[in-house]
Amino acid sequence: MRIKLPVGTLQVAVILALMALMAHAAEDPAEIEVVVAATREAHPDSAKLCQSGQAGILNAVSTQAKALAMDGKIHGNPQALGVEASAKIGKDCFGG
Repeated sequence: MRIKLPVGTLQVAVILALMALMAHAAEDPAEIEVVVAATREAHPDSAKLCQSGQAGILNAVSTQAKALAMDGKIHGNPQALGVEASAKIGKDCFGG
C-alpha cells in the first residue's frame, strides 16, 4: 500500500526536522569545551582514541558528559553536549 502525500510535504518535514536539530544543537560552547577537556584527560593517548573511530569517540565523550552532569559541572543536556564534543574531537582526528 502506497501513501500519497501532497507535493512538498516531504520537503516541509525535512525542513522542520532540521530546524528541530538546529534548535537542539545550541549548547553552550564553554560546556562543550569542558566535555572535550575531560575526555582528553581521561584518554591521554589521542591516537588510540582516534583509532576507536567515531563510535568509540562518542562512547568516550558520552561517558564523560554523563559524569560531569552528575557532578554538577555541566548544566546543559549531556547527550547533546556529548554529540557536539564528539564532533569536535572527530574533526581533530579526521579533519574537516
